[in-house]
Amino acid sequence: MANDLTALPQFTRNLFRHAYIFLPWFCRNFEAYHFNVDDYNDVIEYLAALKQDRPEFFGSRQPIEKARKKLEKFYDALVPTAEPAQNQQALAYFSRAWHHAWNNREHFELRAHEVRLMKFFHEIFCKSRSEHLPELQCMARLIDTQTVKLARCIRLPGGVTPAKALKHANAEVREYERQFFGSEEPSPRLCHKLQKRRPGKYTMFQKALRRRKEAARLRITEIFDTQGWFFVIDSSTLHQFLKREGLEDFLPTAYRGRIGVQPTGYPLTFYTYAGLELETPPLNEVTMNMDYGMAEPDKDYKIHPVSDGTFYCETTAVVGDSRTKHYTLEYKRRARRLKYDSVNNLAEVIDDIRGRMVLHLQSENRDTWVRALMCLLIDSECARIGNHESAKGEKKTYGITTLQTAKHVKVTKDRIVITYAGKHEQRQQHALPRYRTLKGRAAPGHEAIVADRLLQLVNEKRKFLFTRQDGRPYTPQMVNDYFTASPEPDLSDSLPEGGVGSPCTVHNMRNYHATRIFRKYAAGFAAENPDPSYQQVLIAYQGRNQTKKYSAVEGVLQIIAGKLGNTPAICRKSYIDPKEQLLFFQRWGYRPPDCITRDLFVSEEDDTYGMRQLLRYERRKANQPTIQSPSQRKKAKAQTHKNTQRRNAPNAPSPTREHMRPETDAF
Repeated sequence: MANDLTALPQFTRNLFRHAYIFLPWFCRNFEAYHFNVDDYNDVIEYLAALKQDRPEFFGSRQPIEKARKKLEKFYDALVPTAEPAQNQQALAYFSRAWHHAWNNREHFELRAHEVRLMKFFHEIFCKSRSEHLPELQCMARLIDTQTVKLARCIRLPGGVTPAKALKHANAEVREYERQFFGSEEPSPRLCHKLQKRRPGKYTMFQKALRRRKEAARLRITEIFDTQGWFFVIDSSTLHQFLKREGLEDFLPTAYRGRIGVQPTGYPLTFYTYAGLELETPPLNEVTMNMDYGMAEPDKDYKIHPVSDGTFYCETTAVVGDSRTKHYTLEYKRRARRLKYDSVNNLAEVIDDIRGRMVLHLQSENRDTWVRALMCLLIDSECARIGNHESAKGEKKTYGITTLQTAKHVKVTKDRIVITYAGKHEQRQQHALPRYRTLKGRAAPGHEAIVADRLLQLVNEKRKFLFTRQDGRPYTPQMVNDYFTASPEPDLSDSLPEGGVGSPCTVHNMRNYHATRIFRKYAAGFAAENPDPSYQQVLIAYQGRNQTKKYSAVEGVLQIIAGKLGNTPAICRKSYIDPKEQLLFFQRWGYRPPDCITRDLFVSEEDDTYGMRQLLRYERRKANQPTIQSPSQRKKAKAQTHKNTQRRNAPNAPSPTREHMRPETDAF
């Protein structure tokens, strides 16, 4: 996880800052430790100030009441300047306070890295275990520079240092390499051979590599702390230090920019020279983009500024020839905000767009009605548009533009069934009624026309289902040109009856439907659960597997995944408006789960998506009195009575189930 995404919000920063202030005093006075602490007089001054101010750093929620009471007794018993023997009672109260806080940690709604911090403090304060003290010293950078100084003043027992641990880890890895690979340099090919022939030895080697990576993270953090590097350092300067330590493999030689230390995950974080953090660390072979920050003729820099309008560098995969482009977090966030702004604009004009597509479906111009048919199917079935490169790959995946008539389409008496493998090998199936009975047509006009037009293309028996007059398939760009073009006729662009006039591309139809379903579900859940617990909100969002104690619950992510034919994780990352997902938790004051923060690049401290303003608007709207007509009041009263009966009925379903069924959108 990137540095920008591990920043602590105010509450947890205060919680762990106080824990770090007590850490040197605890390590020196606790009878099982008695560690040496440098600058102990500074520690005493901090403690004296805290004893006087008595901050309740666990918060004020009711489940933490026991922790608060023990903390108050700790302040009463604490004598900062006293010898260890006089502070044993204070130490006991402090340990119990942290024990109660740890047992009720779900009320803090902590992220993964915050849980690790609390776990390590709990081990130190409550379990007489100090093996993770080096990690606590490393993670002090998450708080501030003063906290780093406090953490580093504790000397590890037995003369253990990150430098010695790294030296031992390097020697261990070299010995395994000598045993398993001889004089050859370890490569993915050799590692694969070792895994196949000697799986036990391969497991030992991988564990040694993981131990070295952890030792490297602790040592690199120590280098940054002792050198006073806050917040980043030039890559060439750091490379010299890493080379002396045998860690040059963690920083690609060709990378040019600035480097920060990573308290969690990969040891380093990569930045541009301007200080913009990259989304992922560029590993293996790195090629810098020499045009980064320069205007390009085919880029619209009204949207993305020239200073951050493209990728910063790219890397080659360890295995294979694929290349990965690395963008900055700021670029990804900006692109995402702009994407969903256009999706929201689409929602405002969707009825007009559908009306034009239905009109074009009846056109005599083949190019017009075939493209209208493709767009209507993408709209009604949430289908992918596809591309021809993916249909040629090793794992062939398809979309509307690449469907093959004989391979993917089956016509029955009453249905036209389209089945194919979509992105991420997710099976897609669209069953379209033919709307025929013995008495004739039995369907709304436009839906019957869709079925007739689709059957017309099937009966042509061409290789591709959607083709131009000459038999060649459409490209995604051709469909997008029609979807975004002005409704005015344009003969030069093969649009004799004009386009649809959409504010975004046809790709965004899936985003529109995912966000629409999510918004409707959230509104229904909020109406039936005015004051839900955090656990209820989390289950409604991501669902719950069946256990011996609880039945399975389908969350909104799973509903949308079923509609789009994708996975819940991909729907969360790529299809649902981040604002709607954050609002789902924050309307009740809850912190969104770690997966949202990570996948949507959310910085809580910087309020990435402007949630504070949105929440103020939502609360003002909720407080406004609603004026209802007599018929509306009667209908609302009947609905309330119906909900009460359903909730009180034996074996009543979950209150959220009604909103777990997405509506079926008409064309």
